[in-house]
Amino acid sequence: MNSYYVSSRIDDVIVESRAERSALQKVSVWARSHSGQKLLKYAASSAITTVLTAILIFFTYDMLSIGSAALCSFLASSACIYPSYYLNRKWAWGKSGKSHLLKEIVPFWVMALAGLGLSTLSANEAAEFAHHLTSSRHIASVFIIGASFASYGILWSIRYLILNKYLFQPTSSVEEAELV
Repeated sequence: MNSYYVSSRIDDVIVESRAERSALQKVSVWARSHSGQKLLKYAASSAITTVLTAILIFFTYDMLSIGSAALCSFLASSACIYPSYYLNRKWAWGKSGKSHLLKEIVPFWVMALAGLGLSTLSANEAAEFAHHLTSSRHIASVFIIGASFASYGILWSIRYLILNKYLFQPTSSVEEAELV
C-alpha cells in the first residue's frame, strides 16, 4: 500500500511537471505572437514613461522644490505624454506614417489628460497625507510617486483596450488622405 502511494505521488508530480511545461510553452508562444508582442511593448512603453515620470517628479519636487506636489506631478506627467504617444504608436502598434488628428492624436491626448488629472489629484492627496506623517520632503516624494504609479496603474488596462481597439488599428487607403 505504501509503494502504491509513492508511485501515485510520483505520477502526480510528473503530470504537474508536464502541465507546468505546457503552460510555460503556451505563454512563450503567446509572447512571440503579434498580440503578445504588442502587449509586452505596451507594458515596456508604460514602464519607460512611468520611470521617466517618477524621475521628473523626484527632480522637480524633491531636488528643485519648484512647487507643490500637484504642480510637479502635472509637469512630469505632461512632459511624458509626447514620448508615450510615439512609443505606443510606432513601437508597440507598429504604425508608421502621419498620425490621424481626430482618430489618434485627439483621443490619445484626452486619455493622457484624464490620466494627468487623476495623477495630479492623487499626488496632491498623497502630499497632504505624507505631510501629516512626516516633515521629510524625501519621504513625501515617495508617497507622491507611489500615488502617481497607482493612478496610472488603474488606467493602464483600460487605456490598452482603447488603444488596441480604436486608436491604433490599421487605416484604410481612403482614410489615409485625411491624415495630418
